[in-house]
Amino acid sequence: MTLRIARPTRASYQAGYHSIGAIDALTFPALPGDADTAELRVTDGPQEWRVPFTLGPAEVNATALGARVERDGVIVRATAVSRDEDELVVALEVEAPQQIRQVAAPVPISARFFNTSDEDQRSRRAEMHRVFGERSRPIMLEDDRGKRAEEVGRLVSQEPQQAAPGQSFSSRFLVMFDAPSGDAKSATLVVPFVELNDFRTSVTADLREAPLDLELGEHRFRVLGAEPTGVDQQRIALQRMPSSASPRFMQPARMYGAQPDKFAWLPEGGPPGETLSLTTAVGDPPIVTFTGVVLRVDGPLRLEIPLG
Repeated sequence: MTLRIARPTRASYQAGYHSIGAIDALTFPALPGDADTAELRVTDGPQEWRVPFTLGPAEVNATALGARVERDGVIVRATAVSRDEDELVVALEVEAPQQIRQVAAPVPISARFFNTSDEDQRSRRAEMHRVFGERSRPIMLEDDRGKRAEEVGRLVSQEPQQAAPGQSFSSRFLVMFDAPSGDAKSATLVVPFVELNDFRTSVTADLREAPLDLELGEHRFRVLGAEPTGVDQQRIALQRMPSSASPRFMQPARMYGAQPDKFAWLPEGGPPGETLSLTTAVGDPPIVTFTGVVLRVDGPLRLEIPLG
């Protein structure tokens, strides 16, 4: 029997210390109940890959969890935990009233090749920490034996964050750690922060008037000035004003210049008073529009999970 589908659905992608890749969901009609072997055939033009495999009853090896923590309207849940060979895998769900931009800040993943040793990979990880410093703030696992481990990979869902207009936003992903020792019976998952995008405000600035103070709703920042860079581009320097509000204002979410279909943005904001820069094409007069704010809900957000 041959079952066909025309195109797979991108379900998620994963990034870890050991590999980077994507996962596609393949949905076929049901197989006969007595089938015990099958072969997956994937074609791309003249190229074909064949993967034989066996079929058998599935075993559930994950433990459902109900751990939950809430702060400033953001809810973080740990919904399941499982061991997979030498890794501990935790299913997380984050729910928020605005679009979820980022959950913690793991160090960027360096690709691992077949000849990369464990020692080389550890050295690369240490170098990433040195370069990114405080900008690297991964999710941590603290077990009841006093051992701490940072996340080593994620499997991130590609489903839309918002099911329908007016509903809350939700992000689901798996986070992986090196498995704790067998003596550990429980652990605490520590999420350092959650960042949100709130696009309900905007403000326009004439760069000829810089320096000037601007407001996006209740959040204040300063345009220090602009300088030419590249071809018809301007690098705009910004400075965020100190604030004790929570969630904490980090930066404008987007900046538009002369091209309405293109915007500049920063992957992360620095501490109050640090100069940030955004680059975009501007017209004459040199007008830019800042849209939305990036808000950070600071942790630590702690979730207790069993390991037994």
